[in-house]
Amino acid sequence: MPNRRHRSLSQRKRLLLALASFLLSIAAVWLLYIASDKINHRPNGFIRLVPPHMATPAKLLNIRYNSYYIAGATATHIYLGNATAATLLLRMNYDLSDTAYLRLTMSPGTSLQGPAMVSVDTPDVYMMEGTQGALLHASLNDLTLHRLPDGKRQFFNARPLSGASFILRMYDSAWHQNILAKRTLDTSYLLPRTPVLEKQIDGVFCTDGSLLYQPGSNRLVYVYYYRNQFLCMDTNLVVQYKGRTIDTVSHANIKVASLTALGKTTLSTPGAVVNRMSCMDDKWVYVNSKLMANNEKKREFDKVSVVDVYSLRDGSYHFSFYLPNLENGKMRSFRVFNKTLIALYDHYAYTFHLNF
Repeated sequence: MPNRRHRSLSQRKRLLLALASFLLSIAAVWLLYIASDKINHRPNGFIRLVPPHMATPAKLLNIRYNSYYIAGATATHIYLGNATAATLLLRMNYDLSDTAYLRLTMSPGTSLQGPAMVSVDTPDVYMMEGTQGALLHASLNDLTLHRLPDGKRQFFNARPLSGASFILRMYDSAWHQNILAKRTLDTSYLLPRTPVLEKQIDGVFCTDGSLLYQPGSNRLVYVYYYRNQFLCMDTNLVVQYKGRTIDTVSHANIKVASLTALGKTTLSTPGAVVNRMSCMDDKWVYVNSKLMANNEKKREFDKVSVVDVYSLRDGSYHFSFYLPNLENGKMRSFRVFNKTLIALYDHYAYTFHLNF
C-alpha cells in the first residue's frame, strides 16, 4: 500500500512538472511576442514623409487561394505562380477583368524533387528549384520547360537575368555565410573575391534578405531583413552604392542557436524584422517596413502596410505611402509594374495606381 501511494505521488509530481514546463514555455513565447511587438511600435527615432494620394485603390479580385505569388508581368498582363502547384500560372490583365489559367509542362525525363518558384520575364518563363540546384526555361508561346545544364550547387534564392545567366544566393562553406554568385551557362560561376553580403553575426540569418531585379534596369538590389541597409549592384555583382533605410536599426537584432544533432542553426528568439518585403522598378526601390516612425500612432499603423520609397539612382529616401489592410489582414506580397502596384492579401489580388 505505501508503495502504491508513493507511485501515485510520484506520478502527480511528474504531471505537475510537465504542466509547469508547458505553461512556462507558453509564457516565454508570449513574452517574446510582446517584446517584438513593442520593438515594432515604439518610437524608432525617425520621421516618415507621407504625401497624400500617392497610391489610390483600383481593382480587387478574389483569386480563391492564398498559395499564389507574383511571378512577373508583361506590358499587358500580370502572372501569378502557385506555391503548391508549381506548374500552374494565373494570368490577368491590369484591370483584373480578364483571367486565364496556364499550365507549364515538363520536357520528357525532367522532374523536380523540392519546391520550385516561377519567374516570368516576357517572352521567357523560368522555374528554379534550389534543393537540386535546378534551373528550367520555357517561353510564353510554348510553356514546355527544358532543364538547363546543371550547376550542381544548391541555392536559396535565384533571379534570372537572361536565359543564359542567373544571380543566386547560396551558402559558402569557405566563408561560413550566405553569398551572392552569378551563374552563366558558358562560364559557370562568377564569385566576387570577398562576399558582397556583409556578415554581422552568424552569416546566415544576419545576411538574410530580398534579392531584387528589374528586367531592363541592369541593376540588382539586395535589401536586408534585419537591418537598415540595402545594396545596389550591377549585374556582375559590383556594388554601386550601399543604401540605408530611414530607421535606425543598423545591426541585426537576432539570437542564433546551434542544433548540433542536425548540424544546423536556427533563430533562438523571433527575429526583429525591419524590412519585411521589398520590390523595385526602373526608378524606385519599395520597402515594406515593420517599424513605426515617431510621427505615427499605433492604432493607425496597425491598420495599414507602410511602403517607403527610395531612389534607385542613389538610394536616397523620398517619401512613403500606406496600403490599407483587407479584412483585417496586411498584404503578404507586392510588386510594381507599369506604375501599377499589385498586392496580394490572403486570397485576393488588389491593384493600386501610383501617382508619382
